[in-house]
Amino acid sequence: MGSDEKRIEILRSDPKQSVLRMAVPIMVTMIFTSLYNVVDGIWIAGLGEHAIAGIGIVTPLWMVITALSNGLSHGATSAISRYAATDKAKAERASEHAVMVYLAAGAALTIVLLAVLKPYINYYAVSAQTAQEAMAYSLPLFGGLISVTLSFGIAAIMRAEGDTKRPMYAMTLGVVLNGLLDPVFIYTLGWGAAGAAVSTVFTSFISAAIMAWWITKRKSYFCVKMKGIFSRHYDKTIIKDILTTGIPASFELLMMSIASFCFYSIIRNLGDDYGVSVYSSGYRLYLIALMPVTAISLAAVPIIGMHFGGKNIEWVRRAHWFCTHYALGCAAVTTLIMVVFAHHFASLFALTNDDTKFIDGIADFIRVTSFCIPFLAIGLPSTFMYLGLGKGRMSLMWTTINEVVCAVPATYLLGVVMGYGLPGVWLGFVVGRGLASTCNYIFSRRYINHLGINIQKHE
Repeated sequence: MGSDEKRIEILRSDPKQSVLRMAVPIMVTMIFTSLYNVVDGIWIAGLGEHAIAGIGIVTPLWMVITALSNGLSHGATSAISRYAATDKAKAERASEHAVMVYLAAGAALTIVLLAVLKPYINYYAVSAQTAQEAMAYSLPLFGGLISVTLSFGIAAIMRAEGDTKRPMYAMTLGVVLNGLLDPVFIYTLGWGAAGAAVSTVFTSFISAAIMAWWITKRKSYFCVKMKGIFSRHYDKTIIKDILTTGIPASFELLMMSIASFCFYSIIRNLGDDYGVSVYSSGYRLYLIALMPVTAISLAAVPIIGMHFGGKNIEWVRRAHWFCTHYALGCAAVTTLIMVVFAHHFASLFALTNDDTKFIDGIADFIRVTSFCIPFLAIGLPSTFMYLGLGKGRMSLMWTTINEVVCAVPATYLLGVVMGYGLPGVWLGFVVGRGLASTCNYIFSRRYINHLGINIQKHE
């Protein structure tokens, strides 16, 4: 059995082992990918509070980019893995269709974001200098979006065949290069905030180019052909399958962006540029702390897709069970570390900004919001399970409940109505997401049982 066949066998093996074998490289990849924003934030902190706030204003728009990129990648991973259970040729064709979708989405998103950029920044910026910094960072970042969407997308194709290590290598290289180039572009060349964006786009292109070479030069289980990507004849059923899961998954992350817009509005009214700076900087660290849970949940998409494609509901149930338990174990350890060492993590930003109030504010944010992680360890595996089943609307529903229906009202209630200020907003994250995640898990276990009954009836 060749190395390519061994990778696909990971998805077909017992979920107790396959979840961890998939999740660990995914976790490393996600951590390094998230380090793009953290590294940018650390270096940009040296440019002052206006630059930090400017980047914070752009963060929700960056979430729109990751929303569409991740959503479409989830749709592709789900479709390809389900096809691979019975038809390798169709899985390869789906991979080619997926690349075409990534290219089209990247081009469309670039046009839309550049069109709305100026009015958006002028509305959210507290000062003219903050707006100037936000614009300087945004133009090169959004102008090079296709490299970002491709890096997300091609990694998703490789995950669908059980290959998580090579995307990890490519992404790690990109982050290392970004860390090296950021100070050069920002300070040595004097490009300021724009330099950080140029570095991000350039290094994303390097990562995407490496992975593109692997999937087009017969270095993977699924061989993607250039003529298949740019063919005039597309299979509408494959595109529909990718988009049926991918579009709701994209809107799912867009719901998170909408929630983020609301959070920024609440925080801006409570803490001006200081509050926005603390939230945007602390949230980067929070997302890294959440990565182990997210990686385990993400591993569920191709694994559950493969077993569901083969109508093995018992192993779908096992995959969900082990994902949830592994995620809870990681969440307990991560939360303890984040709470105990909150000030040490916040002090990373002291490398370029020695404002004590700013560092203390980040530490307080970390101590409170870290308690979201165990709750999300219960809910996220269920949300990603729906994607693996091709039930994108179900995943969208629970993300909307989690972020918009529960988290936003909770932060407003505790922060504004009850007058607890910024600490109340941080606590609102925990209360809102905790309630929604618990309900999601209870529903998901019942949904799996119902799924098994339906398949037995059809048989």
